[in-house]
Amino acid sequence: MIREVLLSGRAERDLRGLPRDRQDRLRRALLEYARSGRGDLKRLSGTKGREDLFRLRVGDFRVVFALTGTEVKVTRITHRSEGYDWL
Repeated sequence: MIREVLLSGRAERDLRGLPRDRQDRLRRALLEYARSGRGDLKRLSGTKGREDLFRLRVGDFRVVFALTGTEVKVTRITHRSEGYDWL
């Protein structure tokens, strides 16, 4: 099943703020996950009553997203040192 990848406004700003090579690597990883469902994936705990969130690890970066039937809704793209305090 191929899912559509949707970026929130915040996720778009996060991505645009990165060097081009990192942007490309993150895009490729997201598209690969959307196509095949493969990647270093983990369900996040403590999302304070929100929909279930997941993180995809891509090198030193973390892509946080929610899954719906046919969509991957990306909430944030952060460096691993930033943590998840913003949840």
